[in-house]
Amino acid sequence: MNNVETWVLTGSAENWERALTASLWGVTEKLKTRWERVARDDLLLFYCKSPVKGVIGYGKVKGKFKQDKPFWAEEIKQNRVIWPYRIEFEVGYVLPRPDWVREAVRAKLGKRTIVGISIVTDQSLVQQIMDEISSRWRTSVKVVEKPVSEHDEVKSLVAELGRLSNYIVDVEYRMPDISERLDVVWRRVAASVPTFVFEVHIGGNLHQALTKLKHAYDIWNSNIYLVVKEDRYDEVMRYLEGAFHEIKPVIRVLKVSQVRKLHEVQSLDYRLKAEAGLR
Repeated sequence: MNNVETWVLTGSAENWERALTASLWGVTEKLKTRWERVARDDLLLFYCKSPVKGVIGYGKVKGKFKQDKPFWAEEIKQNRVIWPYRIEFEVGYVLPRPDWVREAVRAKLGKRTIVGISIVTDQSLVQQIMDEISSRWRTSVKVVEKPVSEHDEVKSLVAELGRLSNYIVDVEYRMPDISERLDVVWRRVAASVPTFVFEVHIGGNLHQALTKLKHAYDIWNSNIYLVVKEDRYDEVMRYLEGAFHEIKPVIRVLKVSQVRKLHEVQSLDYRLKAEAGLR
Protein backbone atom coordinates (compact mmCIF):
# COMPACT_ATOMS: atom_id res chain seq x y z
CA MET A 1 0.00 0.00 0.00
CA ASN A 2 3.02 2.32 0.24
CA ASN A 3 3.12 2.80 -3.53
CA VAL A 4 -0.48 3.96 -3.87
CA GLU A 5 -2.70 6.55 -2.26
CA THR A 6 -5.91 5.68 -0.43
CA TRP A 7 -9.20 7.46 -1.06
CA VAL A 8 -12.54 7.34 0.71
CA LEU A 9 -15.53 7.54 -1.65
CA THR A 10 -18.55 8.73 0.30
CA GLY A 11 -22.16 8.52 -0.79
CA SER A 12 -25.69 7.47 0.07
CA ALA A 13 -26.89 3.88 -0.04
CA GLU A 14 -28.95 4.71 -3.13
CA ASN A 15 -25.96 6.12 -4.97
CA TRP A 16 -23.76 3.18 -3.94
CA GLU A 17 -26.34 0.70 -5.23
CA ARG A 18 -26.23 2.50 -8.58
CA ALA A 19 -22.45 2.97 -8.62
CA LEU A 20 -21.73 -0.68 -7.94
CA THR A 21 -23.81 -1.81 -10.92
CA ALA A 22 -21.37 -0.02 -13.24
CA SER A 23 -18.19 0.15 -11.11
CA LEU A 24 -18.34 3.92 -11.46
CA TRP A 25 -18.08 6.89 -9.09
CA GLY A 26 -18.39 10.63 -9.65
CA VAL A 27 -17.51 13.92 -7.95
CA THR A 28 -18.58 17.54 -8.32
CA GLU A 29 -16.75 20.44 -9.93
CA LYS A 30 -15.63 21.60 -6.46
CA LEU A 31 -13.69 18.36 -6.00
CA LYS A 32 -11.99 18.41 -9.41
CA THR A 33 -8.55 19.03 -7.87
CA ARG A 34 -8.82 15.87 -5.79
CA TRP A 35 -10.11 13.91 -8.78
CA GLU A 36 -7.10 15.03 -10.82
CA ARG A 37 -4.78 13.59 -8.18
CA VAL A 38 -6.41 10.16 -8.24
CA ALA A 39 -4.22 7.65 -10.11
CA ARG A 40 -4.67 4.22 -11.59
CA ASP A 41 -4.38 1.41 -8.97
CA ASP A 42 -5.00 3.76 -6.01
CA LEU A 43 -6.90 2.04 -3.20
CA LEU A 44 -10.56 3.02 -2.74
CA LEU A 45 -12.67 2.58 0.39
CA PHE A 46 -16.42 2.58 -0.26
CA TYR A 47 -18.09 4.54 2.55
CA CYS A 48 -21.87 4.59 2.86
CA LYS A 49 -23.51 7.41 4.80
CA SER A 50 -26.40 7.16 7.30
CA PRO A 51 -27.92 4.81 8.24
CA VAL A 52 -24.91 2.59 7.44
CA LYS A 53 -22.12 4.97 8.49
CA GLY A 54 -19.25 2.70 7.52
CA VAL A 55 -17.04 1.11 4.89
CA ILE A 56 -19.02 -1.43 2.84
CA GLY A 57 -16.30 -2.46 0.42
CA TYR A 58 -13.06 -1.60 -1.30
CA GLY A 59 -11.48 -1.60 -4.74
CA LYS A 60 -8.90 0.11 -6.87
CA VAL A 61 -8.89 2.79 -9.55
CA LYS A 62 -9.13 1.56 -13.11
CA GLY A 63 -9.43 4.89 -14.94
CA LYS A 64 -11.12 8.28 -14.90
CA PHE A 65 -12.89 10.60 -17.31
CA LYS A 66 -15.31 13.51 -17.55
CA GLN A 67 -18.86 12.67 -18.57
CA ASP A 68 -21.80 14.76 -19.80
CA LYS A 69 -24.60 12.23 -19.35
CA PRO A 70 -26.76 11.89 -16.19
CA PHE A 71 -26.16 8.58 -14.41
CA TRP A 72 -27.31 8.72 -10.79
CA ALA A 73 -30.97 9.03 -9.79
CA GLU A 74 -30.67 12.68 -8.76
CA GLU A 75 -28.97 13.56 -12.05
CA ILE A 76 -31.68 11.83 -14.04
CA LYS A 77 -34.40 13.55 -11.98
CA GLN A 78 -32.88 16.99 -12.60
CA ASN A 79 -31.81 16.13 -16.16
CA ARG A 80 -28.32 17.49 -15.56
CA VAL A 81 -24.91 16.17 -14.57
CA ILE A 82 -24.08 16.87 -10.93
CA TRP A 83 -21.00 14.63 -10.60
CA PRO A 84 -19.20 14.99 -13.98
CA TYR A 85 -15.76 13.79 -12.89
CA ARG A 86 -16.00 10.03 -13.03
CA ILE A 87 -13.77 7.30 -11.62
CA GLU A 88 -13.90 3.75 -12.96
CA PHE A 89 -13.00 1.15 -10.36
CA GLU A 90 -12.45 -2.57 -9.96
CA VAL A 91 -14.19 -4.09 -6.97
CA GLY A 92 -12.06 -6.02 -4.52
CA TYR A 93 -14.95 -6.96 -2.26
CA VAL A 94 -18.35 -5.50 -1.37
CA LEU A 95 -20.62 -6.69 1.41
CA PRO A 96 -23.96 -8.14 0.30
CA ARG A 97 -26.61 -5.39 0.45
CA PRO A 98 -28.51 -6.87 3.45
CA ASP A 99 -25.28 -6.83 5.51
CA TRP A 100 -24.34 -3.20 5.05
CA VAL A 101 -25.71 -1.87 8.36
CA ARG A 102 -24.62 -4.86 10.46
CA GLU A 103 -21.17 -5.60 8.96
CA ALA A 104 -19.82 -2.21 7.80
CA VAL A 105 -16.40 -1.27 9.16
CA ARG A 106 -16.86 1.88 11.23
CA ALA A 107 -13.42 3.46 11.26
CA LYS A 108 -12.76 6.94 12.67
CA LEU A 109 -12.53 8.77 9.36
CA GLY A 110 -13.69 12.11 10.74
CA LYS A 111 -15.01 14.93 8.57
CA ARG A 112 -13.61 13.37 5.40
CA THR A 113 -16.71 11.17 5.20
CA ILE A 114 -18.93 14.21 4.55
CA VAL A 115 -17.69 14.81 1.00
CA GLY A 116 -17.63 12.64 -2.11
CA ILE A 117 -13.91 11.85 -2.17
CA SER A 118 -11.12 12.36 0.37
CA ILE A 119 -7.58 11.13 0.74
CA VAL A 120 -6.40 9.16 3.79
CA THR A 121 -2.79 10.00 4.58
CA ASP A 122 -2.64 8.06 7.85
CA GLN A 123 -1.30 4.69 6.69
CA SER A 124 -1.78 3.16 10.12
CA LEU A 125 -5.50 3.94 9.83
CA VAL A 126 -5.60 2.40 6.37
CA GLN A 127 -3.89 -0.72 7.68
CA GLN A 128 -6.32 -0.88 10.60
CA ILE A 129 -9.29 -0.72 8.25
CA MET A 130 -7.92 -3.35 5.89
CA ASP A 131 -7.02 -5.65 8.79
CA GLU A 132 -10.55 -5.39 10.13
CA ILE A 133 -11.98 -6.07 6.67
CA SER A 134 -9.79 -9.14 6.36
CA SER A 135 -10.74 -10.55 9.74
CA ARG A 136 -14.43 -9.67 9.87
CA TRP A 137 -15.37 -10.26 6.23
CA ARG A 138 -13.07 -13.26 5.84
CA THR A 139 -11.64 -11.92 2.59
CA SER A 140 -8.17 -11.11 1.35
CA VAL A 141 -7.30 -7.42 1.11
CA LYS A 142 -5.91 -7.93 -2.37
CA VAL A 143 -8.07 -6.41 -5.08
CA VAL A 144 -9.21 -9.26 -7.29
CA GLU A 145 -9.01 -8.84 -11.02
CA LYS A 146 -12.19 -9.79 -12.85
CA PRO A 147 -11.74 -11.94 -15.95
CA VAL A 148 -11.94 -9.62 -18.95
CA SER A 149 -12.34 -10.72 -22.55
CA GLU A 150 -9.79 -9.48 -25.06
CA HIS A 151 -12.59 -7.65 -26.84
CA ASP A 152 -13.53 -5.71 -23.69
CA GLU A 153 -9.89 -5.10 -22.83
CA VAL A 154 -9.18 -3.51 -26.22
CA LYS A 155 -12.40 -1.48 -26.01
CA SER A 156 -11.19 -0.11 -22.67
CA LEU A 157 -7.85 0.85 -24.20
CA VAL A 158 -9.56 2.69 -27.07
CA ALA A 159 -11.86 4.46 -24.61
CA GLU A 160 -8.97 5.56 -22.41
CA LEU A 161 -7.07 6.85 -25.44
CA GLY A 162 -10.00 9.13 -26.14
CA ARG A 163 -10.15 10.38 -22.56
CA LEU A 164 -6.41 11.04 -22.51
CA SER A 165 -6.96 13.14 -25.64
CA ASN A 166 -9.72 15.15 -23.90
CA TYR A 167 -12.63 13.76 -25.90
CA ILE A 168 -16.01 12.88 -24.45
CA VAL A 169 -16.06 9.08 -24.65
CA ASP A 170 -19.01 6.70 -24.83
CA VAL A 171 -18.80 2.92 -24.77
CA GLU A 172 -21.63 0.87 -26.33
CA TYR A 173 -23.03 3.98 -28.03
CA ARG A 174 -26.55 3.46 -29.37
CA MET A 175 -27.06 4.42 -33.02
CA PRO A 176 -30.15 6.60 -33.49
CA ASP A 177 -32.06 4.85 -36.25
CA ILE A 178 -31.04 1.20 -35.97
CA SER A 179 -30.96 -1.18 -33.01
CA GLU A 180 -27.18 -1.42 -32.94
CA ARG A 181 -24.46 -0.16 -30.62
CA LEU A 182 -20.99 1.03 -31.55
CA ASP A 183 -18.12 -0.22 -29.40
CA VAL A 184 -16.55 3.19 -28.69
CA VAL A 185 -17.13 6.74 -29.89
CA TRP A 186 -15.27 9.97 -29.19
CA ARG A 187 -17.06 13.33 -29.30
CA ARG A 188 -15.57 16.82 -29.16
CA VAL A 189 -18.44 18.46 -27.26
CA ALA A 190 -21.52 17.17 -25.47
CA ALA A 191 -24.02 18.15 -28.17
CA SER A 192 -21.98 16.89 -31.13
CA VAL A 193 -22.27 13.69 -33.11
CA PRO A 194 -19.36 11.23 -32.82
CA THR A 195 -16.16 12.54 -34.38
CA PHE A 196 -14.37 9.18 -34.13
CA VAL A 197 -16.11 5.81 -34.22
CA PHE A 198 -14.45 2.50 -33.37
CA GLU A 199 -15.49 -1.11 -33.77
CA VAL A 200 -13.25 -3.74 -32.14
CA HIS A 201 -13.25 -7.02 -34.04
CA ILE A 202 -11.58 -9.87 -32.19
CA GLY A 203 -13.95 -12.52 -33.49
CA GLY A 204 -17.55 -12.83 -34.56
CA ASN A 205 -19.38 -11.12 -37.38
CA LEU A 206 -17.02 -8.93 -39.42
CA HIS A 207 -19.77 -8.00 -41.89
CA GLN A 208 -21.87 -6.57 -39.06
CA ALA A 209 -18.97 -4.52 -37.68
CA LEU A 210 -18.24 -3.00 -41.08
CA THR A 211 -21.94 -2.32 -41.69
CA LYS A 212 -22.14 -0.29 -38.45
CA LEU A 213 -19.05 1.71 -39.38
CA LYS A 214 -20.39 2.42 -42.87
CA HIS A 215 -23.66 3.63 -41.37
CA ALA A 216 -21.81 5.90 -38.94
CA TYR A 217 -19.90 7.41 -41.84
CA ASP A 218 -23.07 7.84 -43.91
CA ILE A 219 -25.13 9.62 -41.21
CA TRP A 220 -22.44 11.55 -39.31
CA ASN A 221 -19.44 11.70 -41.65
CA SER A 222 -17.43 10.35 -38.71
CA ASN A 223 -13.86 9.17 -38.85
CA ILE A 224 -14.27 5.39 -38.77
CA TYR A 225 -11.85 2.82 -37.38
CA LEU A 226 -11.83 -0.97 -37.24
CA VAL A 227 -9.50 -2.56 -34.68
CA VAL A 228 -8.57 -6.15 -35.54
CA LYS A 229 -6.25 -8.91 -34.46
CA GLU A 230 -3.26 -9.40 -36.69
CA ASP A 231 -4.54 -12.72 -38.05
CA ARG A 232 -7.79 -11.09 -39.26
CA TYR A 233 -6.16 -8.21 -41.12
CA ASP A 234 -6.05 -9.91 -44.52
CA GLU A 235 -9.69 -10.95 -44.19
CA VAL A 236 -10.68 -7.34 -43.54
CA MET A 237 -8.79 -6.20 -46.62
CA ARG A 238 -10.72 -8.68 -48.76
CA TYR A 239 -14.02 -7.26 -47.47
CA LEU A 240 -12.82 -3.75 -48.28
CA GLU A 241 -11.87 -4.78 -51.79
CA GLY A 242 -15.32 -6.35 -52.27
CA ALA A 243 -18.63 -5.69 -50.52
CA PHE A 244 -17.39 -2.64 -48.61
CA HIS A 245 -15.28 -1.02 -51.31
CA GLU A 246 -17.18 2.28 -50.87
CA ILE A 247 -15.63 2.93 -47.46
CA LYS A 248 -12.15 1.68 -48.26
CA PRO A 249 -10.80 5.22 -48.91
CA VAL A 250 -12.07 6.51 -45.54
CA ILE A 251 -11.85 3.63 -43.07
CA ARG A 252 -8.71 3.11 -41.02
CA VAL A 253 -7.81 -0.41 -39.96
CA LEU A 254 -5.74 -0.65 -36.78
CA LYS A 255 -4.11 -3.78 -35.42
CA VAL A 256 -4.53 -4.59 -31.74
CA SER A 257 -0.76 -4.31 -31.29
CA GLN A 258 -0.91 -0.72 -32.58
CA VAL A 259 -3.64 0.20 -30.10
CA ARG A 260 -1.65 -1.28 -27.22
CA LYS A 261 1.44 0.69 -28.24
CA LEU A 262 -0.54 3.92 -28.66
CA HIS A 263 -2.03 3.47 -25.21
CA GLU A 264 1.36 2.78 -23.65
CA VAL A 265 2.94 5.87 -25.21
CA GLN A 266 0.03 8.22 -24.55
CA SER A 267 -0.38 7.08 -20.95
CA LEU A 268 3.32 7.71 -20.33
CA ASP A 269 3.08 11.15 -21.94
CA TYR A 270 0.07 12.05 -19.78
CA ARG A 271 1.73 10.87 -16.57
CA LEU A 272 5.02 12.66 -17.23
CA LYS A 273 3.27 15.93 -18.03
CA ALA A 274 1.12 15.62 -14.91
CA GLU A 275 4.20 15.00 -12.75
CA ALA A 276 5.89 18.05 -14.31
CA GLY A 277 2.86 20.25 -13.66
CA LEU A 278 2.11 20.67 -17.36
CA ARG A 279 -1.50 19.53 -17.03
